[in-house]
Amino acid sequence: MTLSAPRNLFQRRSLIAALVRRDLLGRYRGSVFGAVWAVAEPLALLGVYTLVFGVLFRLRSDGDSSLLSYSLEVFCGIVPWLMISESLNRSVTVMLESVSLVKKVIFPGEVLPLKIVLAGAFQQLIGTAVLLLALIVLGKPIHFTWLYLPLLLVPQILIVAGLAWLLAGAGVFLRDLRQIVSLLTLCWLFLTPVFYPEETVAKIFPLWLTLNPAAALIHNYRNALLRGLPPDAGKYLSTLALGIAVSALGYWWFQKTKRAFVDVL
Repeated sequence: MTLSAPRNLFQRRSLIAALVRRDLLGRYRGSVFGAVWAVAEPLALLGVYTLVFGVLFRLRSDGDSSLLSYSLEVFCGIVPWLMISESLNRSVTVMLESVSLVKKVIFPGEVLPLKIVLAGAFQQLIGTAVLLLALIVLGKPIHFTWLYLPLLLVPQILIVAGLAWLLAGAGVFLRDLRQIVSLLTLCWLFLTPVFYPEETVAKIFPLWLTLNPAAALIHNYRNALLRGLPPDAGKYLSTLALGIAVSALGYWWFQKTKRAFVDVL
């Protein structure tokens, strides 16, 4: 990200907040259950993954053979993964869906992919609150490491925002990108230890746990929220460095390509 980028985005914080609010309100407008879907979607996926992998395939968490612990581990992985997957898939078409705004010369188009990422982060916080409430109801200990949650969101938002800017800029010119990203995020899900233990990957391809930023992010969420352990410093710093690099590249790419948006759109 260029040196002026954080300042520009901060100066537009009111606009970004308004767009995020409108995105969240419009997401469930007209639906019967409204914001309940923010909780229902991860719970539904939790039920499916627990049934398939926990009951049928009998997968369990590392060091704990109970189905309940496995379900909590899966839910802790699903919540951040949904934010990553949804943000990337929506960012591909966000410029095409906002042509009237994009064609206004004075409108800062870079806030459109960012509002999707921040709206997804808010949805993630709702899911995380459900997880923490479930832990309390089930009599699990309350850990001070829960306070690391805002810190853990920083590299995730940076990585996803950078990728969102890259995809939003490329999506204007490559209309097949939506299908490509949908397929890639599905493959990425199955290559990330969301519903199976990290040891499963470590035995086959240990280097992948280092190369896969989603695996590092989910590992630290599980440490802080479920195990009462501080985030792994190495994994955190590597994802933070990656986030800074990817967000800088994504912002630069978006600023470079947006000059041609009006001609293409």
